[in-house]
Amino acid sequence: MLITVTPSPAIDWTIGVPEFSFGLVHRAAHELREPSGKGVNVSAALQRAGIPTHAILAAAGDGTEFMARELSALGVPYSFTPGGPVRTNVTLLVDGQPDTKVNTSSQALGAAERAGLADRVRALAAQGADALLTAGSLPPGTDATLHAELVALGRELGLFTAVDSSGPALVAALAAAPDLVKPNAHELAEIVGRELGTLGEVRDAARALRERHGVGCVLVSLGADGALLVDGAGELWAGARPDRVVNAVGAGDATLAGFLAARSDRRNAVRTAVRWGASAVAHPTTLFNVLPAAELDEWCTDTIDWDRPLTPDSE
Repeated sequence: MLITVTPSPAIDWTIGVPEFSFGLVHRAAHELREPSGKGVNVSAALQRAGIPTHAILAAAGDGTEFMARELSALGVPYSFTPGGPVRTNVTLLVDGQPDTKVNTSSQALGAAERAGLADRVRALAAQGADALLTAGSLPPGTDATLHAELVALGRELGLFTAVDSSGPALVAALAAAPDLVKPNAHELAEIVGRELGTLGEVRDAARALRERHGVGCVLVSLGADGALLVDGAGELWAGARPDRVVNAVGAGDATLAGFLAARSDRRNAVRTAVRWGASAVAHPTTLFNVLPAAELDEWCTDTIDWDRPLTPDSE
């Protein structure tokens, strides 16, 4: 069983309109509310694939009723530990325009709330969990070491540990030497303090994380350029392109879920990762079905042109 921890869960509210202008009243062509947060999205994807998982959410208040109802409908086992209110992330889809997002924030998690998360992880480990993902942003004011604390706990309990976050929270987590981190190109560039314009520069930055911090493997999601895996066995570059791109929200979470689903075999893991990520962008919501290989232009290779430039805005 894989445990996911989401310190700042959210309700994703997606609204579609044919056109948009400030100062006018618009009528939505369609809308959808979904339970979200990186760990929640990963657990939902794993559950649909028949892989045992349990989602821990630090949250309280009215929003937990929605989250509980929706997670139950998806068949995802879950627990709430003490936390702030469930935030709402709004995505505005306008025909012919890039997605526009407005994210709200939750309340800081103090020592008592962090202890509640740790206690729940211990309980699930005692029930046979073998892996832990701690993921997502931290509520403002929360100690940036939260992900690191959970990684250290996971290692103490003998769990495979993974982190997907950004900024100071990710930097702090690296010091705990997780088995896996999954930055996108922008997050990786921020960590190493330089721009990354080629696959070779991404490789070098990922190697630096492993050498400096003892991270087991680094899976860098690159959007249209697929994903690059850098681990003790070397590098693999893989990708999958769907016939259509509908909504990129949650694609990185799908990529991570695919890797975790097949993590026992590195080549299969990275191929599964990009297949799930590509399938996610071909669906209007984060609740995607994995597309058959015939509908994807796939590749996976260890023979890589390191001078290949990244597509602008790769994530």
